[in-house]
Amino acid sequence: MHHSIMPRLGGVAIFSSFMIALLLLLPWFHMDKSTIAGILLAALIIEITGILDDKYTLSAKWKALGQFIATLVVVGSGLTIDQIHIPFGNDFFFPVWISIPLTMFWIMGVINAVNWIDGLDGLAGGVSAIALITTIIIALITGNLPVVLLCSVLLGSLVGFLFFNFEPARIFMGESGSAFIGFFLATMSIMGFKQAVFVSFIIPIVIMGVPLFDTLLAMTRRWLNHKPVYLADRGHLHHNLVDYGLTKKQAVYVMYGISCFFGACAIILTKASESQVTTVCVMILISLFVVAAAELVGIIKKKRILMRFQQIRSKR
Repeated sequence: MHHSIMPRLGGVAIFSSFMIALLLLLPWFHMDKSTIAGILLAALIIEITGILDDKYTLSAKWKALGQFIATLVVVGSGLTIDQIHIPFGNDFFFPVWISIPLTMFWIMGVINAVNWIDGLDGLAGGVSAIALITTIIIALITGNLPVVLLCSVLLGSLVGFLFFNFEPARIFMGESGSAFIGFFLATMSIMGFKQAVFVSFIIPIVIMGVPLFDTLLAMTRRWLNHKPVYLADRGHLHHNLVDYGLTKKQAVYVMYGISCFFGACAIILTKASESQVTTVCVMILISLFVVAAAELVGIIKKKRILMRFQQIRSKR
C-alpha cells in the first residue's frame, strides 16, 4: 500500500546479521550439529530464492520449488514433526510417511503466511517479533535453551530492521526477509515439538495465529469468489482494517494487539496444558476472533460480532 519506489532487500540485512551473530554463538550451542547445519543450509536456500524473487519477480512455481528443496534439506537433517501431545490424551506418534510431508507442508505454509501479511509498514516484522518473543517465553518454560538462543538472535536482527521499516518505511524486507523469517519460525516450532512433547499440538498454530488465520481466510475468500487461491489481492485482514476506517499505522497496531492476544493464549495453554477449563476458555476466545475476522473480510455476511463492537464504540 505504498505510493513510491522502495528498496526491498531489507531481508538481506536481517539474514546476514542473524548469520554473523549465530556463527559467533555456535560454540555455546548444545544441539545436534547435523540438525543445525541442515537448518542453516535450508535457510540459505530460502534466502537465495527470496533475493532472486525480489530482483526478478519469480513465478509462484519457482518460489515453491526453492521452498520445497529447503524443506527436503530440513527433513533430511532429521528435524520432523514425529509426535504431538493431544490435550487430555496420550502422545501420538506419526509414521514416517506422514511426518515428512506434514513437516514440509507446515514449513511451506508458515513461509507463505508471513509473506502474505507483509502488506503494511512494519506489519510482518512486528508480528514476527511478537511470535519470536512468545516462542522464547514458551521455550524458557519448557527448558528448551537452543530455541531460546536461536530465537533471541533473530529477534535482535529483526528489531534492528524495524527501526527502518516502521511507517514511513525507508526499506522493505521483501521476499528475502519474509520467507526467511517464516522458515525460521516454522523450524523453531518443530524443535519445540521434538523437545517438549507435552506442549499441546495447537500451541505452534496459536503462536502464528495472525499470519496463519489471515492466510486461511484469504484462501477461503478467493475460493468462494472462484479465484486462484495464490492470486494476490487487496482483501487481507490489514487491508480490511484500513477500509474499516483505521489509518495504516492504527491497523498495524491492531494487528500487533491481535498478535499479543494469540501469544498470551499460547503461553496460557503451555502453563495449563492439562487444565480442561482453561483450554476450553482460550479456544472459545480464539474462535470468537476467527469469526470476527471472517466477518471483517466478508466470508461471513452477517456481521454480528462487528455490529456488537460498533455498538460499544458508539456508546463511548
